[in-house]
Amino acid sequence: MAYSMEDVSGMSGVSLSELGQYAEKGLLNAAFVGQDEDIYYEKRELLRLQQILFCKEVGMEEEEIGPMLRDAPRDMIRIMQQHRIEMLEKALHLHGLIQTLDKTISHLRGEQDMDEHELYAGFSNKGRHPLLMNETTSDHAAKNDYSEQMQTTETSQKYNANAPEPSTLPEAQEMKSKEDFLDSQAKIDRIHLDLQGAIENGLTPDSSEVQQIIGRHLEWIKGYYTPTAEIYRDLGNLYVEHKNFRQMYDGYHPKLAEFLRDGMMIKAEQDLS
Repeated sequence: MAYSMEDVSGMSGVSLSELGQYAEKGLLNAAFVGQDEDIYYEKRELLRLQQILFCKEVGMEEEEIGPMLRDAPRDMIRIMQQHRIEMLEKALHLHGLIQTLDKTISHLRGEQDMDEHELYAGFSNKGRHPLLMNETTSDHAAKNDYSEQMQTTETSQKYNANAPEPSTLPEAQEMKSKEDFLDSQAKIDRIHLDLQGAIENGLTPDSSEVQQIIGRHLEWIKGYYTPTAEIYRDLGNLYVEHKNFRQMYDGYHPKLAEFLRDGMMIKAEQDLS
């Protein structure tokens, strides 16, 4: 079925002038020009317009979009899968920020107390979501990450006249933070190892033994934020689709990413829906 420029503008929200600009830049050509001299688009062009909008949605510049678009279905699928990963990351990041915002509002209203460390839950750390950074970090790298964070804090305090001197910070509080950080890494590593053992023992994601391990994983996630069923499912999909997660899980077992995802889907349906 063919659609006129006005039809496509109405269904996509893209103005007629923008459609014309895409044509001028070679990003979106017409399927044909009708006898009424109007421009018409068919399904192929509508899909291409969708990809242009996806590319713009994730922040790509227009000059970068053209080389990304290909007519081959395999290329389009690859691009869409990458869009999906980027959007899942953003969804998880925004979900964490919303929960931090809600807790802060409740704290300011006097409805609940809020721990100092909770004030910064959900914020990006060097452009990466804290949950993504911590979960894909090895135990050795985790120790380095913590040391780097402490050095950054000390440097910030050195050049901030209003900040307390490092020597005035309670040593017990610093040690507790370090112990909590490393304990978190040890817990998730143990979960991964137990799931690896479950795969090797022929257990299935819906077995009671595996669901118990998944329950520990859910509790670990709740140390960062409380996921909804949808967010927990999306996180499971991200484990399979994101190359950093895949690389990390493959180090335990080549089937671990899918095994964990399937277990999370069951847990989300049973405990979070």
